[in-house]
Amino acid sequence: MKRRAGRRQESGRQGPTERILSLPGIKEAIMVVEEHAEFYGMTEALDAAARGELGDALRELAAEDSYDALDRFFQDGLVACFVADSIDEWLETLAVKAGPKIAELWELSELAGPRLADLIYWGTNPRLYTEQSYWLPFVLAVKAKNEEQVRTMLSKRTELEEKNAVIVSPEGMQDGHIYLDVTYLPYRALLLAYKAVLHCRKQLRIRAQDLREGAPSSTDGAKALRVVALQSIKGSKEAARELGFRIYTSDNQSGSYPLFRKYAKLGHVLEQRLDALDTFLFTIEDTLRKT
Repeated sequence: MKRRAGRRQESGRQGPTERILSLPGIKEAIMVVEEHAEFYGMTEALDAAARGELGDALRELAAEDSYDALDRFFQDGLVACFVADSIDEWLETLAVKAGPKIAELWELSELAGPRLADLIYWGTNPRLYTEQSYWLPFVLAVKAKNEEQVRTMLSKRTELEEKNAVIVSPEGMQDGHIYLDVTYLPYRALLLAYKAVLHCRKQLRIRAQDLREGAPSSTDGAKALRVVALQSIKGSKEAARELGFRIYTSDNQSGSYPLFRKYAKLGHVLEQRLDALDTFLFTIEDTLRKT
């Protein structure tokens, strides 16, 4: 299987893929996975050359202890093909494991895990949805640990009818989940169920980050990481000044920079998550390379 470069389509509505990508640190997390795949793809090429699998000339070149030799080694056409194939295989393997892990670290929904795995391997390709009139009610199957919440929803049939939906609560469902019966539902009509689903999420207190309503976070994850890096070198005030954050002196003679502190707080959280992801990927790679 070969990875295809995804193409971003413009849409007035933010879909699930774009919503996940808009969360601070998600793009950086995907880059971490890609870097691991690239590192091990190049390492496997060097190992293969050392075993003589790429020919005597490349084996001797890989054995040389110099940057020039390494540059010439990786510029070779045969090596480039080997590395590309190896990176692709590693990325496919890591994506399956990393997607759910990123969803866990960023407190996202379960469905975000497979979606992130696709984003890591295939790139981005958000789908466009078109609303159309639809008169049949949406059937939502709901289950929660607090059955009282479900009973409350079932008792408020009028509110749900206004959203063109009815609710059932069958046995055997997983707690904290909402299922939409799509047996007779045209594909383009799925979007119209959104208001009813949001209503149920609110009642069940489902708060996964990628399921939140409203505009995406305006905080730049990459900038938050730059804030933390510069803060550790130059201190908060100098870092705030260098990065262009506004410093207020009217109420505090020494100066205050609330927006910088907001970014710094987020940056520390993202660093911890990315470090946890990095450690997780090394664990997977060590296991795979030993098998």
